Amino acid sequence: MFAKKQTTGVNRRAGPKKTEQPLKGENAKNVAGRPTRRTELVDITNATKEQSTKDGKKKLITDPLKPRKTNIPVNIQQQQASRLIGKKAEKVKEVHNPALPIPKSEQTSSSQKSNDSENLSPTEEEFSFIEEGEASPQVAERSLLSFDEEKKDDEFHVAIYAQDIFDYYKRREFMFRIPSYLGTKQCHITPAMRAILVDWLVEIQENFELNHETLYLAVKLTDLYLSRVEVDKEMLQLLGSAAVFIASKFDERFPPLIEDFTYICDNVFDKNQFIEMEMEVLKRVDFDLGIPISYRFLRRYAKVARSTMETLTLARYILELSLMEYSLVSELDSMIAAAALYIAMRMRSEGAWEGDVIKASGYELEQIKPLVPKLNALLHSQPDARLKTIFCKYSHIVFHEVAKIKPLETSELL
Repeated sequence: MFAKKQTTGVNRRAGPKKTEQPLKGENAKNVAGRPTRRTELVDITNATKEQSTKDGKKKLITDPLKPRKTNIPVNIQQQQASRLIGKKAEKVKEVHNPALPIPKSEQTSSSQKSNDSENLSPTEEEFSFIEEGEASPQVAERSLLSFDEEKKDDEFHVAIYAQDIFDYYKRREFMFRIPSYLGTKQCHITPAMRAILVDWLVEIQENFELNHETLYLAVKLTDLYLSRVEVDKEMLQLLGSAAVFIASKFDERFPPLIEDFTYICDNVFDKNQFIEMEMEVLKRVDFDLGIPISYRFLRRYAKVARSTMETLTLARYILELSLMEYSLVSELDSMIAAAALYIAMRMRSEGAWEGDVIKASGYELEQIKPLVPKLNALLHSQPDARLKTIFCKYSHIVFHEVAKIKPLETSELL
């Protein structure tokens, strides 16, 4: 479906057009496809004038931290200050005078802004993060979970805030709830096309060695955009690539270059198209990239459950398969993560869904049971010949070959 090139061996720092050997002299200045080296940026927030000295060094003309001397008498300075304060007070009165009519230009611009914000993400002010009947954290102090209690002295674990952070994530989930959009908002895109796109995004994540959080955020951004803006199927690959590009900037220390993305798309889209799509996606999510994703919930639940790395990897495999399933798009990420971990725990006969795991996730077993058959069906279904990236990925020894584990029957899980 997509025009793509083999991504294996792509140099993610400067794209595929880098030369094998370092060049010297004039040849190093004009290499096709190599971005020019940019000089170090100056701190423009504290820009000051410089002058050269005899020894070639530069020094500041004035010390920006040193107070300036003035020859104006103190009484005149006080008079000037009082005049300025009086003028500012008059301006404030003029701005806040309710009797003044609003210019027509301002009226039209405000109405235009309201129309433009129809498809944007809801803001935090529209949600109450304290549930009805629940006391605020300052009033109702709760004891730490046993896992957090053990990590209390670890500054990087922030044990006293860990559960509050994930409770906050769970409440933010409702800001990014995705409705069913295929057949309504998107009439030319099918679940199969979306599955092919997600499979390709997994391939990008694997070959560029990106974090898993980057993959999950990219899929979430893609679904959010598709639920709000009608997209032609020819532009679906551009949307997915731009979503990975945005997510990389948010989650990676060294995100891939834009030339890398144009290359893996076989140069079907140019650099300007990528930048335009990037801006469009960011506008539709109101530049809010702090989206709760299922992968972060899974890691938290697995830590509290004290799951082994094999069990966690198996749950990650189930969770990654869920990204391709369109019917799970409207489900809460925290609940999908809980169901994936529960299935993995049962498949490996490791632990039970009780105690601190219920407290950490906020879900009883009865609440996640409706999702268990859907996720278990993904394990039983034979992978499509075109959609084997996830299966091959988790069949590798690095991922403990969890994709080869025989799944349980649904009746054994419920």
